[in-house]
Amino acid sequence: MGLFLPAAIVVVLDQLTKHFVWRNGQNYEVIPGYFNITLVKNAGAAFGMFQGARIFFVAASVLAVGLIVYLGRRLPREYRQRRIWLGLILGGAVGNLIDRVASGQVIDFLQIGVAGHYWPVFNVADAGVSIGAALLILYALRTRRSLVPAAAPSDEPTPSPADDSQPR
Repeated sequence: MGLFLPAAIVVVLDQLTKHFVWRNGQNYEVIPGYFNITLVKNAGAAFGMFQGARIFFVAASVLAVGLIVYLGRRLPREYRQRRIWLGLILGGAVGNLIDRVASGQVIDFLQIGVAGHYWPVFNVADAGVSIGAALLILYALRTRRSLVPAAAPSDEPTPSPADDSQPR
């Protein structure tokens, strides 16, 4: 599985769910206190920030898509997981770009929370970006940690705090 299949799956799921939810036009409490379908149109960025900057968001999305495709195509085929994770991010970027070009707004509808404290409403494209980015970050942190060399053993004995024989 390469870069484009995960991206296509995210785009198709994103657009189908947005179409279905928008066409239905109703909000639902699916699991009370934990999960709702809450229809929101967002002309801004994540969490509703920077409302009305359509040209900026379209341009930034196009640049992001280009960069992700470039990086993903440069990854060797044996880096399958990383290509999939980039594909999730790519699909999310394309899914929201479609909305921004078509209407200047992104349709959000998934709302999750605990005991009435909810995360901002999001969509399948946002989930693709978040999951792909989180997996890439975790991989980078795990790889970085394994590259840090262990401390070399010292010839000097380490004095203990209770050892009064050491000069101070």
